[in-house]
Amino acid sequence: MELEISSLSKTYANGVRALDDVSLTIPRGMYGLLGPNGAGKSTLMRTIATLQDADQGSVRLGELDVLTQKEGVRALLGYLPQDFGVYPKISAYDMLDHLALLKGLGQGRKAQVEAMLERVNLYEHRKKALASFSGGMRQRFGIAQALIGNPQLVIVDEPTAGLDPGERNRFYNLLSEVGEHVILILSTHIVQDVMELCTNMAIINRGRVLFAGRPEDGTRAIEGRIWRKSITKAEMAAHEAQYRVISTKLIGGRPLIHIYQEEAPGDGFIASAPDLEDVFFSKIAGLA
Repeated sequence: MELEISSLSKTYANGVRALDDVSLTIPRGMYGLLGPNGAGKSTLMRTIATLQDADQGSVRLGELDVLTQKEGVRALLGYLPQDFGVYPKISAYDMLDHLALLKGLGQGRKAQVEAMLERVNLYEHRKKALASFSGGMRQRFGIAQALIGNPQLVIVDEPTAGLDPGERNRFYNLLSEVGEHVILILSTHIVQDVMELCTNMAIINRGRVLFAGRPEDGTRAIEGRIWRKSITKAEMAAHEAQYRVISTKLIGGRPLIHIYQEEAPGDGFIASAPDLEDVFFSKIAGLA
């Protein structure tokens, strides 16, 4: 089963064109949707999740028309939005059991709920109120509610925002396990999330797809065009005026800049093996 998105567009009433002729083929496995805030990622996710309509285009999940056969899609869908609400005084077990009931689980529901809580490492906390959960525990409960009922399409929107490094690593491991068996779309603005988890990806900005493919295809396309140099803060403005600076990070208090240029720039720059961050920033800047 694949998710086929073809010429999808969406313009809001205020004139913002959130999706502009988006076409993607998303196979089974972990698929990263990478873009800055406001790029159109959440609009695309909400459209795939049958929560809003598009102005034009089509989305198909196998034989299902996502835009018209919404109930059929929802039976196969697990969705973890960027912000999801729960009843804070209800225990994790009771809340997940209620959601499982809403998803149509009947016989064997108790065993499935317990197994899912065990899978996300929340079984020992099953009787605790959700209001007492940490950010990482809350996100693990979120993925539990998305996975209950064995969905074939799982959508997670900015799932690691606000997690500490340990919680993020545990969440990575869980998503990686899940993504081996279903179509799992990871929508994020964090490049590291896609680098560590996804075998296929797309970069989206201002509603348009700038790149779609394997991360290594993106880095291979800009080999020999990324150069780096450590400079002083006082030199920053001059370098930004002279070169196409795509990213800057502080190393030991000094800016380390990456520039995009097809020929060696000299001036103290050295060649840098491109990574996914270089691909991302080059695409956003319209250089690659």
